[in-house]
Amino acid sequence: MKLIIAEDYTELSRIAADIVENQVLLKPDSCLGTVTGGSPAGMYLELVRRSREEGLDLSEISVINTDEYAGLSGDHPQSYRYYLEHRFLDPCKIPGERAAVPRGDAGDLEQECRRYEAFCRSHPADLQILGMGHTGHIGFNEPEDHFPEGSHIVSLAPETMAANAAYFESGEQMPTQAVTVGIGTIMGAKRILLLVSGSSKAEITYRFLCGKITPRVPATILRFHPAVTAVIDKDALSVVREKEPERLDLRAGGRKE
Repeated sequence: MKLIIAEDYTELSRIAADIVENQVLLKPDSCLGTVTGGSPAGMYLELVRRSREEGLDLSEISVINTDEYAGLSGDHPQSYRYYLEHRFLDPCKIPGERAAVPRGDAGDLEQECRRYEAFCRSHPADLQILGMGHTGHIGFNEPEDHFPEGSHIVSLAPETMAANAAYFESGEQMPTQAVTVGIGTIMGAKRILLLVSGSSKAEITYRFLCGKITPRVPATILRFHPAVTAVIDKDALSVVREKEPERLDLRAGGRKE
């Protein structure tokens, strides 16, 4: 795993946008695995800016999102389809039909999981972008006693719901479940880009980098993938720096990539 230490969230977002841009320049029709939420938000803003001001052409890429809230239609303002369309696809002129997101409002979610898994398996990501939740989740794969292989329905952990509740209007009930691709699907990506920022994730970042590989911290499985770049800011690395600073020297190329 390649570790890039960012000074702050702004630098993390710029570095992430650099990596995505380089992927697209190398392969204009790249398949990007995407996520939503706070971790990639700055990256999307920077990619939109480059598209508008610098001529970065993203129109040929395809997008496969990792998850969607159960019960939300794609036009709900807090759905991940809505997030992607308004923050990334439309501003960058990426046709909506080139983006796949699980249907959270499907009548049969189990069948939707099977359909989405088959689609993902036939369209492996050239670059899978990930954030890491406060529980160590990737996608919406929460801590369990095993690593789920394929797309499935997951009950959201209390910590995840607390972190995401701020996105919902006062009095609006946020979903308690989601449809997510599995760990096996994520690990099938050719390359993975993990983004982690903020002091609130310092403890889980320590467990991710320094703890044992376990489904109780789902992100630890990424340490088995042959092509992971983790961009982590200094605040998120504060516990690692305090407890096991030697871990920060494991990356290639010195103190900062």
